[in-house]
Amino acid sequence: MSMPVLLVRKRAGVVGETQRTCHLVPVPDDDTQVALTAYCGELIHQGEAELLAQPSGMPCVGCLFRVPMPRA
Repeated sequence: MSMPVLLVRKRAGVVGETQRTCHLVPVPDDDTQVALTAYCGELIHQGEAELLAQPSGMPCVGCLFRVPMPRA
């Protein structure tokens, strides 16, 4: 069984290009959340997110270290 994970980064103009890392975010349980919390702890508020279909740019090292491993 694998956990659903979103690939998200902050949109251009919200942060500088060097801060637009690809974060790993658990899929929210509902759509009432005003912010996503990446595994590294980064908050990504509504309207700031760019949802990615595949990894793009530099990965967030903190997210890579903290994302749960898939279970068989």
